[in-house]
Amino acid sequence: MATAAEVVSIHRACARGAPAESLTSAEIRTEFGLEGDFRSQRPGRHVTLIEEETLRAVGEQLGIAIPPGGSRRQIVVRGMALNATVGQTLRVGEVVLAVTSRCDPCVKMEGKIGPGAREALANRGGVCARVLAGGLLRVGDAVVIEPVAAPGSTAG
Repeated sequence: MATAAEVVSIHRACARGAPAESLTSAEIRTEFGLEGDFRSQRPGRHVTLIEEETLRAVGEQLGIAIPPGGSRRQIVVRGMALNATVGQTLRVGEVVLAVTSRCDPCVKMEGKIGPGAREALANRGGVCARVLAGGLLRVGDAVVIEPVAAPGSTAG
């Protein structure tokens, strides 16, 4: 049986340039993002997610340990290839997210992670998502792709 995808860490930055704070849980607000994070409320980019597997591989490639929150992504998950979720809806614990786009790494990765990080994260820098339904997000919460309802179908 396959292991379910799950949230392995949550990170918040209270202000531009502030260090990322690791959280065990966070309130995620509908059409806003992570409570207390300065990066929230951007249209189509309320929260960002990245794969733990990617961070591990990039760290090995660069010969460094990526610090918690170093990727500048708010939610780190294990067990799901995120690029394939663009255009889909994810349920993350009680939170529902519409994955809107890939989250391309920026030049700040060089300072937060180390030289070569931006290039190493190319095409695997995580995804951006819009919060459709908020709630309490916890480390350990399951991450699943929500099924798409067939046209004309009704729930019940």
